Amino acid sequence: MSSPAPAGKRAGPLVTVIVPTHNHASTVDLACRSVLAQSVRQLELVVIGDGVTPEVRAAVATLLGDERVRFIDGAKSSSRAEQVRHQVIARAASPYICYLGDDDIMLPDHLAATLDRLEEVDFTHPLPVFIDRQGALGAHLTDLAEPRCRLWHQHPFRNAVSLTGVGHRLEAYRKLPHGWRETPSGRWSDHYMWQQWFATPGLKYATGDRLTVLKFEAADRTDTTGAQRRAEIVAWLQRSRQPGFDTWLADQAAGAIRRAAIELRLDLDFQTDQFTLVRDAMAEREASLRAELAQLSDRAAEATAETRAIQASRTWRIRNRLVRFPPLSWLSRS
Repeated sequence: MSSPAPAGKRAGPLVTVIVPTHNHASTVDLACRSVLAQSVRQLELVVIGDGVTPEVRAAVATLLGDERVRFIDGAKSSSRAEQVRHQVIARAASPYICYLGDDDIMLPDHLAATLDRLEEVDFTHPLPVFIDRQGALGAHLTDLAEPRCRLWHQHPFRNAVSLTGVGHRLEAYRKLPHGWRETPSGRWSDHYMWQQWFATPGLKYATGDRLTVLKFEAADRTDTTGAQRRAEIVAWLQRSRQPGFDTWLADQAAGAIRRAAIELRLDLDFQTDQFTLVRDAMAEREASLRAELAQLSDRAAEATAETRAIQASRTWRIRNRLVRFPPLSWLSRS
């Protein structure tokens, strides 16, 4: 796979970053500014408004003084504006596409690290580590270079790849059967898209070996206010500017992965133990049923033998003769 022309020799942007947004007015500007602060300067930032609130529109307006920013202010779609995402990519002049959630942050070298990997693969994402509500790091264990991990994602409710941080080659996107499209009800839009990628043959994948985005787990924060979410992100941005932050973050990420691996091993052992108990109980029950069946078979054989003995007796022969005489048939029945 050929590498793109060096940034200095390109007339247009090297990478298009897509930020979908709907109602995160308190965080969308922080997310977008983290894109504009990337070490890779030759970029295009496309903010896709999916029926945004006036507050979101005002927050995005503060970014439009940068010529690299474009805002598509559309009506609310029936899902997550997937068709608009597809249109943006179809018209992109840059060879690479990246994504960011409107309540997450790119660290300054995220795009540089992503583009380095995209020189060798078609689809990549950073180390899948997230920040929980308590500010601790957690991890989703996966490695997209491993075919079994991609197969694991084909289940409709298994996903370890967030939209935030994903990057792919434009030419690879054009090989997909559909691209971004409306997501069926009850499905995650990003995961629905990734399944299409992972089912397309001939593409190469990679999971990053370090954390280059700050992913704030949205499911943990459904009851937090916009001001609280903004304050949390600002605190992390301030921390990220402190000396030694990269080393500290790497240690925290390694700890999160270690804890996730331990939990997975313990859960697997527990499930194995439960399976063994159920299997042994079923085997014991099967043995008991077989014994009961054998006893019933023995009793049936004994009953059959007794019946044959009765039918062969002198009394039974007399009974059969009496049956032929109606006046005495009542006696045969007795």
